[in-house]
Amino acid sequence: MKLLVTLLLAASTTVVIAQQPAQTPTLQSADALAKLAFLQGDWSGKQNFDTGGGPAMVGEASDHVALGIANKYLCETLSTTLPNRKPTDTRHFISFDKQTQKYTAWWFNDTSYHPTALTGDLTGNKLVLLSDPSQPGPVLRATYENTSTDTLTYQVEMKNGDTWTRLFVTTYSKTTAARQ
Repeated sequence: MKLLVTLLLAASTTVVIAQQPAQTPTLQSADALAKLAFLQGDWSGKQNFDTGGGPAMVGEASDHVALGIANKYLCETLSTTLPNRKPTDTRHFISFDKQTQKYTAWWFNDTSYHPTALTGDLTGNKLVLLSDPSQPGPVLRATYENTSTDTLTYQVEMKNGDTWTRLFVTTYSKTTAARQ
């Protein structure tokens, strides 16, 4: 009798294991953040705003990106200075969600009381993040692209119907100056 119960238990366990879905390898958070190493460093450049045909509006831009918070986030500190205005104060935190296999970001800036949440994917040296269309406010698309080891572009667009309108594009060069 014990032998029969043991055989039935073994057979049922084999059937249950055989019915489990195949596990596909998943990107781990540390590996995913390592793939964003091209973003890290100190950057400076020009931010060109799309003024819809109006006068040019170009700001001096800086960006510092480093691992932080127990190496679970890329912490980004951005600032743009336009003529006769004080510098902007912006923080981005970028991480990776193992369950969804998506990059996630939270943007905090000096013009809003709530962060903007975005998710997206990395293809090569191009990270594209989209805001959640179910949340209040415009749908945004941010694209970080590393075209060379010393050049980074950062573009933000807003969805307008079925098209995207560029709000600005920043072209950064990597700097070697010490960060204060």
